[in-house]
Amino acid sequence: MMIGSEKLLPVLAVPSEHQGRPQQPSDVKVVGFNVKSAWTAQTVGEVLDKSFEVVGKKPSYIISDNDSKMRKAVELSNCTWHRDISHTLAMFMERVYKEDAEYLEFSKEMATCKMQYCMKEIAYLQSPSQRTKARFMNLSESIDWAYTMLQVFHKLKHQEQEVFSFLRTYASFVGEMKDMVSCIHFIETQMKHNGLSKKSIAVCRKHICATVMCGNDRMRKVGQQILDYLAEEQSLLKDNETVNNSSDIIESVFGIFKYMQSPNKLNGVTALVLHLPVILTFKGEPDPINYNVKERLCRTKIMDINLWRDKNLMENLVAKRIRTLKTA
Repeated sequence: MMIGSEKLLPVLAVPSEHQGRPQQPSDVKVVGFNVKSAWTAQTVGEVLDKSFEVVGKKPSYIISDNDSKMRKAVELSNCTWHRDISHTLAMFMERVYKEDAEYLEFSKEMATCKMQYCMKEIAYLQSPSQRTKARFMNLSESIDWAYTMLQVFHKLKHQEQEVFSFLRTYASFVGEMKDMVSCIHFIETQMKHNGLSKKSIAVCRKHICATVMCGNDRMRKVGQQILDYLAEEQSLLKDNETVNNSSDIIESVFGIFKYMQSPNKLNGVTALVLHLPVILTFKGEPDPINYNVKERLCRTKIMDINLWRDKNLMENLVAKRIRTLKTA
C-alpha cells in the first residue's frame, strides 16, 4: 500500500481451511507491519521468513495478487502460492481488451460524452466514474449502465437519445462485455463463497464452456486463460482440500487504514496503524466483555509504542519539516 513515499507491507493470517463463506475481518490476525520506501522480492522474502518465525510454522499457502515481486518472494520462501481470483480474472480481461480497437473506441466515446455534458441537465444519465488504475476490476458498473441504457433507450427524450446514440453502435459489444462480466462474477462468487476446491473448479469449468467459450474470438481467448488458470490452481490442491484464493480481505484492511490516516501524505505510515488489529477484532462478533479495554490501556505504555515506531517505521516527514523550519 503506497502512502506518500512509503510502502506498507502487512502480513496477515487467516484460517487455511475455507470457512464456507467469504472471509470476514474477524478471521484476520495481523502478523506484522513492515514499511520501506521500496520493496524487492528479496526483502519481501525476508519479511515472510521472519513472519514464519513469529507464527511458529510455515503457512499452508500464501495468497497475493500477480505482482512479480510477491510471486518471486513466495518462491524464495518455498511456499505454495495461490493467485487472488479477482486480480487474476481482471488481468486476463486486460490482456485481451486493453489494446482492442472496439473497446478503446467505446471507452473514448463514453469519456467524451461524460466530459461534454457533465454540467448539463442531461448529466443525470451519465455513466458512473471509473478508477483508471483498476479499470478491469471495476467494469461491471459501466457495462451495467450501458446495458440498462440500451434497454430504456426508446423511453428517453429526443435530446437524450441524440447524446447517447453512440451506445446503439456498440450494442453487440456491450452485450459481449455483459456476458464476460457475468461469467467472471459467477466464478468469483463460487470461489469466495465455496472456496477453491476440485468441486468448485468443475462447476466453474462447466459454466465457462457453456457461456464464454461459445462466444466470439475475444471471449474464447479470455475463457481459455481462465481454464488454464483453474487447471494450474487444481494441480496445487490435495484430494479433498478446500482453500481460500481471494485477497479481498487485504483490500478491506487497506480501506480501513486509508479511512483512519491523515490526508497529509507527508505523514507516511504512523503508529496509528496499530489500531488495525483491534479494529479487525471488533469488526466481527467477539464477546466485548472478554476484551478488557481498561486492562489493555493500562498495560500498553506510550514508551512502548514510541519504541515500536522508532524500530519499525520510517522518519515522519512532517516532523522533519517542522524541525527544519524551526532552525530559520
